[in-house]
Amino acid sequence: MTDVSKRTFPIIITCADGLEQPLQTELTRLNINADIKQTGRLVAEITLIQIYQICLWSRVASRVLLPLGKKNINTDYDIAEQLYTFAKSIAWTNVFNVEQTFAIRLSLDKRVQANQQFSMLRIKDAIVDQFNEKLGHRPNVDKNPDFHIFATVNDKQAEIYLDLSGTSLHRRGYRVAMTDAPLKENLAAALLYCVDFHGTDYDVFIDPMCGSGTLLIEALLLKADYAVGLDKADKQFGFYAWQHHDDTLWQSLIVDARQRFHDKLEGMAQGNMPAVFGFDMDVKAIRATHKNLVAAGLTPIINKITLQQRSLATLNLALEKQAGAWQKPLIVTNPPYGERLGEEELIKPLYQGFGKRLQHLFADSTASVMLGVLASKVEQADTLPLIDPKTLRCYNGAMTVYFRQGLLNKTLEKPLIERFEKLNIHVEQGQDFVNRLQKNLLNLKKIAKKQQVTNLRIYDADLPDFKVAVDIYGNFVHVQEYSAPKSIPPETAKKRFNLALQGIKTVLLANREQVFIKTRTKQSGNEQYVKKASTGKFYVVSEPSSQNQQALFLTNFSDYLDTGLFLDHRCMRKIIAENARGKNVLNLFAYTCTASVHAGLGGAKSVTSVDLSQNYLDWGRKNFALNGLPELPNYRFIAHDVFDWIKQNSEQYDLIFIDPPTFSNSKKFYGTFDVQRDHVALINRAMNRLTSDGVLYFSNNFSKFELDKQISERYSVVKMTEQTIGFDYDLKKPIHQSWAIYHKQINKNAVK
Repeated sequence: MTDVSKRTFPIIITCADGLEQPLQTELTRLNINADIKQTGRLVAEITLIQIYQICLWSRVASRVLLPLGKKNINTDYDIAEQLYTFAKSIAWTNVFNVEQTFAIRLSLDKRVQANQQFSMLRIKDAIVDQFNEKLGHRPNVDKNPDFHIFATVNDKQAEIYLDLSGTSLHRRGYRVAMTDAPLKENLAAALLYCVDFHGTDYDVFIDPMCGSGTLLIEALLLKADYAVGLDKADKQFGFYAWQHHDDTLWQSLIVDARQRFHDKLEGMAQGNMPAVFGFDMDVKAIRATHKNLVAAGLTPIINKITLQQRSLATLNLALEKQAGAWQKPLIVTNPPYGERLGEEELIKPLYQGFGKRLQHLFADSTASVMLGVLASKVEQADTLPLIDPKTLRCYNGAMTVYFRQGLLNKTLEKPLIERFEKLNIHVEQGQDFVNRLQKNLLNLKKIAKKQQVTNLRIYDADLPDFKVAVDIYGNFVHVQEYSAPKSIPPETAKKRFNLALQGIKTVLLANREQVFIKTRTKQSGNEQYVKKASTGKFYVVSEPSSQNQQALFLTNFSDYLDTGLFLDHRCMRKIIAENARGKNVLNLFAYTCTASVHAGLGGAKSVTSVDLSQNYLDWGRKNFALNGLPELPNYRFIAHDVFDWIKQNSEQYDLIFIDPPTFSNSKKFYGTFDVQRDHVALINRAMNRLTSDGVLYFSNNFSKFELDKQISERYSVVKMTEQTIGFDYDLKKPIHQSWAIYHKQINKNAVK
C-alpha cells in the first residue's frame, strides 16, 4: 500500500442544483472540508482515501471530478475549434496510455451556440492527434471506457476534467420497481440531511405518501450505515485505471463498509431502529416499495416496517393509538403534485388538509414533530403549519420543487364556541340581544364540546327586534340579516342590526376580520347559488365524522349567499358517514359535496356526486383533496340535471342522499323544479337506482313540505327529523324535515 495520507488533489464535487448545502453537510460528516464554489459545485483539496470515501459514501453528490485544465472561450469564434486547441494543450499521454480506452461527455451552456456532437468529436480528435503525433498510434473510444473525460463550456470558459466517479453517483441498485414521477435518490437523501436525520435520534419515521419508497429506503440505508457506492464498487467507478489508484486501499474500504452495514443491519433487525411507516393510496406503490426494499438488501428488517395501502384521509386512524407515545417523530413526504396529481387546483387543498390532519393527530402530544414536505410551488408549502420554517429550492429531474421543513405547530386555535366565557357587557338599547346571545352560548357550549362541534347556529331571530341569524364556523362568525318588514323604517332596522353586530363582536371577542355579514331575502330560482362577490377567499373548518374523524371543508363567507356548508345537515352527514362503509353512495343535488366527503371518510366503496353546477362540483373536488380523499375512478363528480341523469343512469346504489332545493328554475335545464310538486317523481326515479336492501335519505328545507302519501304507500318510510336536527336548532320549528326510505320488503324500525 502506498503512502496516501499526505498527497492531496484539487477536486470538484458536483451535485444537483440546490443541493449544495446538504452535500456540504454530508462531506463534513466524512471529515472533508469543502467550499461551495458555485451552483451545483463544491471544491476541496483532499487525499486519495477521501476521494474513495466520497465515491463510496456520498448519497448527495453526482460526480467527483479532477480538473485537467481550463481556458477562456470567445463565443464570437468557432467553439468546436477552440475546444480542439484547448484539449490538445493537455498532456494526455501523462493521464493514460495508448492501450487504454476513453469516452467524452460534454455539457454545453444554453447560451453557447455550438453543435454538441461535433464539439465532442473535436475534443476526441485533439486527444488522438496528440497520441498519434507522440507515439505513432492512438487509444480507442469505448462505451465502457477506462477513463471518463468530462468537459464543460459556458459563455466565458471551458474546463476539462477526469471523472473519477465514472457514472453518476446518484444511481442506486435498488430501483427495480417504479411509480409515476419518482423522487430522485440523491434528492431524497439531501432532504433527509435537511431535517437532520443523520444527527437526530428520531423514534419514528413516517412517509404517508411513499410512492415507490425512495425516501423511506434512503432513510433506512442511512440509518443502516450503508455505503451506497457498494452498488457499483465492482466496475462502475472511473478511477480503476488511474495512475494514483491504490486497489489494496480501495478493497480494504469496501470490506470495512460491508462489515459496517452487516453489523448495523443486524442491530436494526433486533429492534434497534425507529418505527417506520410507509403509506400510499395506490397498492401498486406499496408493492413497488416492498420490491425495492428487498433489492436494497433490507430484507432482514422488512418485518419491522409497516407498509399499507392507505389514503391520506385515514392517516390518523392508522397512527392515533401510537402517536401519544412518540417523542421525536419525523414525517417526510413527497405528495402527488404535477405529474403525480395532474390537476393543480387540487394540490393546495391537499397540502392544507395534510397539515390540519397532523395538527389534530398530535394536538395532545408532548412530542417535537419534525415535518418536511416537497412542493412544486411555494404557495402550496405556505399552507403547512410550521414553526420557523426553512425552504430549500431544488430540482426533481427538470421540475423546480421546494422543500419546506420545520417543527409542526401543534397548537390549534380554540374555536369561538370553546373560548366563550360570559362577560358583564352593557350595550345600550341592545342589552336584550346581548343577554339572549350569552344565554344561548352558555347552553350550547357544553354540548358542543361533548360532540366536538365547532360550527353551529347560536342565534336565529330569537327576539323580534333583532332579526338576524348568527352562525359560528370555527373561528369565524357568519351573520345573516333578514329583510325587515315594510312596517319597520329602514333607519330603525339599520340601527338594530348595528347594535346586534356590536353585541356579537363584544360577546365573542371577535375582530372585524372574523365577522362576515350578509342580507338574506327571499330567493327566487337558483339565486342562492349565484355569486355575490369575488374575493376568492376560502377558510377551512372541521366537523365530526365517523370513527372519531374530523371532516374538513372549504367555506366561503363572502362570495355566495350560502357558505358551502349547510350547518343544519351536520347530523345527517354523520349518519351517512356511519352507514357508508363498503357501500356505493349516490349524492344528488350534491352542492359542494360535503355529504360525499363524509361518505368517503366513512369508507364508502364508491361515491357519485351529481349537481347541475360544475363550479360547486369543483369546490367539492377540492373538499375531497382537503380530506386526503384521492382522485380515483370510484369518486365521481357529474355536472348534470339530476332528473335527467337518474332517468338515464342504470347503476345501482346502496345509499342515496337527496337534499333538493325548494325551488329551482335554472337556465341549464328545461322547466322548473318545485320540491312539493316534484318530489314523488324524484324519489321514484331515485328508488329505481336503489339496491333491494339499500336506504335513501331524503331531506328538504321547505317549511310547509308534506311527504306525499304515494311514497308511504309504495315504500317503507321512517321519519328521522328528530335525529337530523342538531342541538343548536329548534326541533319544535324544524329547519328541515328528513326521512329514511326503503323498499317495502325491508322492514326498518329505527335509523342508526
